[in-house]
Amino acid sequence: MAIKLSGLVSNMDTDSIVKQLMSAQRLKATKIENKKTTTEWKQDIWKDLNSKIYSFYTGTLSKVKLQSSYNTNKVTSSDENNATVTAGSSATTGTHTLKISQLASAQNVTGAVVDSGVTGTTNLSSLGYAVGDKISVKVGSKTTTLDITETSTVNDVVSKLKSGGVNASFDATQKRFFISSKQSGSANAFELTSSNTTALAKLGLNSIELDADSVPFATGTASMTLNAPKDAKFVYNGVEMTSSSNLVNVNGLSITLKSVTDGSDTASESDDEVINLNITNDTSATYDMVKGFIKEYNDILKQMNTYYDADPAKGYDPLTDDQKEAMSDSEVEKWEAKIKDSLLRRDDNLGSLINTMRTSMNGVVKVDGKSYSLSSFGISSVSYTENGLLHINGDEDDSLVSGEDKDLMKALEENPDKVAQVLSGLATNLYSKFSEGMKSSSLRSVLTLYNDKEIKKQIDGYTDDLATFEDKMNDMEERYNKQFTAMETAMSKMNSQSSSLSAMLGTSS
Repeated sequence: MAIKLSGLVSNMDTDSIVKQLMSAQRLKATKIENKKTTTEWKQDIWKDLNSKIYSFYTGTLSKVKLQSSYNTNKVTSSDENNATVTAGSSATTGTHTLKISQLASAQNVTGAVVDSGVTGTTNLSSLGYAVGDKISVKVGSKTTTLDITETSTVNDVVSKLKSGGVNASFDATQKRFFISSKQSGSANAFELTSSNTTALAKLGLNSIELDADSVPFATGTASMTLNAPKDAKFVYNGVEMTSSSNLVNVNGLSITLKSVTDGSDTASESDDEVINLNITNDTSATYDMVKGFIKEYNDILKQMNTYYDADPAKGYDPLTDDQKEAMSDSEVEKWEAKIKDSLLRRDDNLGSLINTMRTSMNGVVKVDGKSYSLSSFGISSVSYTENGLLHINGDEDDSLVSGEDKDLMKALEENPDKVAQVLSGLATNLYSKFSEGMKSSSLRSVLTLYNDKEIKKQIDGYTDDLATFEDKMNDMEERYNKQFTAMETAMSKMNSQSSSLSAMLGTSS
């Protein structure tokens, strides 16, 4: 590196001169940095907006476009202590009856108390098992067998039972095995067998066959007990039915059986044994779904309108570090907000999205040869200045139309199928337009409604330009320094020669 002679000879502040020369050049870099910064801000705005639209697309819009979403039912039960019921979209409206005679339960075994010296690490050979003996558990068609070895222990029995598909444990405090099916119902029953029944007895267990109700076995101070698995038995609308679980699905109803309503298992019904289930169309739930859809649609459209119609930010550029230091945090925030709010002003892509949403929701759907729109059910714009925002007449949360007739609720009560067809049709149209706009292209990635690839390319370009320009600036600064150093060196030599000449002339005279 060359040694800098900063004005030692010329008495010029060459460092300041170089800085001023470079400062003028750095204005060009600042313009590139500003473009990069504003493009990054635009990218962030689009990411946020795209995220909201995509959430709307996959959530509320996807739900509203399905006609099945309008088939909402509610159930009132005469006895929720014995059974709780929810109704699906396919449930038949009207009154239904239910009687519960038996709850489903899992098969379980409580082993007899074993010798006090037995623990989980007790070797099975000390209980009478020989190498080659077997203990097997069968669940359904699967049989799992423990082949006894010299090192097999009580804990190995527990592990093998678990891998065989049952719950199993050995309680070292109670000195008992506890074994049970993982699920209720006779279909989930298990068998327990051993090639050495005498040794099995020393584990407090006995062979268990499928469909066994009890096991006549006793040892020590307590007997092994077996509770056989049971299927739930209930009578729905006069028909006997069974289930391996206490959660049953029948005729579009999801019923949780909680306790029996009588002691019999016949199909006869008396008033004091029967649970009455009344299923009706839940128009309130459908109304709330549509209301939520309109609200989310309005929130997104309002945000897009705000960006599109924003005031220009002429004269506002991103602040440099020096400029930020001269301002308060709130001033910096307001300054940058002014720029950010204007970045999508009159943006073609945004304008196209706004138009897609508005035209889709302002369309018509034909039902039985007659055309219907949202306004047919009291959903419409109130003012042109709102740029397409929608209101539901009679909505108590909307002061602009709260006093109007509740046309939507009336339509849902009188002809819910018509409402479903129209709203589903309009939502399907908007969904399709979004789907088309989210296809991958050379400018955008899949599931993206803005030109993310193009924006990233622009940012990368600005980054490369800045790096290239920085190299040029360094070269330029080095060149300026070399030039001033050369000047100082030349002036130093000239002064030296002048002094020498003066000295020579003085001597000569």
